[in-house]
Amino acid sequence: MKLIPTALLLFIGLALGSENGSSACAEEKPASVKKLIEWSAVEPDSRTVRRLAGQFDKTPFDGFVFRTTTATGEQMMWQMWGGRKYEFSEFEHVVNDFKATEFSRPMDYFVRANVTPGKVDWFDDEAWETISHNFGVAARLAKTTGSKGLLFDTEQYAYRPFDSEEIEKDFPCDPQKRNEQVKQRGREWIKAINAEFPEATILMTFAYRASRQSEEERFRVGNYELLAPFLDGVLDACDERTTFIDGWEYAYGYRTSEEFRRAHRIMTKRALKWTASPERYRELFRPAFGVWTDYAIHDFTWNSEDWSGNFHQPAEFEERVRMALEQTDEYVWVYSSEANWWTGKNLPVEYREALRKAKSGAKTKTAATPE
Repeated sequence: MKLIPTALLLFIGLALGSENGSSACAEEKPASVKKLIEWSAVEPDSRTVRRLAGQFDKTPFDGFVFRTTTATGEQMMWQMWGGRKYEFSEFEHVVNDFKATEFSRPMDYFVRANVTPGKVDWFDDEAWETISHNFGVAARLAKTTGSKGLLFDTEQYAYRPFDSEEIEKDFPCDPQKRNEQVKQRGREWIKAINAEFPEATILMTFAYRASRQSEEERFRVGNYELLAPFLDGVLDACDERTTFIDGWEYAYGYRTSEEFRRAHRIMTKRALKWTASPERYRELFRPAFGVWTDYAIHDFTWNSEDWSGNFHQPAEFEERVRMALEQTDEYVWVYSSEANWWTGKNLPVEYREALRKAKSGAKTKTAATPE
């Protein structure tokens, strides 16, 4: 049998595609690489990363979230939004730790940044100069340490800066004027970040969905109304090289693939109606999911020896992480409170193996794959 040369086959394929007005390449884009990001309630500082890098390298994770601390151990993330002013020179040891740390493969790691302590008047110029400055320092640290960007934890742990009712009670103002001011602060915030790191990736726990009055089933977050104008300002002023990831913390309790598919549709379609800059949102925002290893809610607890009362059995954990990986554009972040993926403490080997299986078993999703 005479074989047709490969080049001729390629030419015929392109020609046939042209007759239909498109090529095969246009119909199906290359599959995106799916990545697992580790984040825990006791996320490592730079010293821990340096010390345990070799051990973490053996996990299925493709990156992690870390905390920045001063030489005295003070955690910057808890004082960034209304606390004290930090200087880059306070974190030289962090830069040195990462310079001395080696992984055997590429890692996407993120500097954690919070909205705490949070009690700041949106019209307080002095306070906002400090907030913008602090996030600029965090962005510079991210850039200098080789981080992917920031984990911007928008959860309102202390005071609730995005809660319109709480803000109105403490800082009364015309709502329309406040929204405009919040939008302006969003512009200032992202400009401070982009001045240091224009290509930053900003992974968020909650984004536009949290600003809506309605709540997701089984997951109530309260009033985040002011988060929408803040993000509108961010999209207005951000560098076009910046990427935003909606981390969709709501997925903690998901059990089915349809829940993940529905959330993906919300983040990529319905959210376009919630932002004042839909085209910028479409261009710069990407969907992701959070899965909590030792999720404890209602009647569920975490027991590393007897799994019967755990929300995720090992097989279920594998299935749910796999479903998240199949629906995300790139990232799935795995949170934990007691289970420690760095040291293995309170983490049965069965869960570690489940995570490995989930990653290897996830189906590749391309742009041509129907939702």
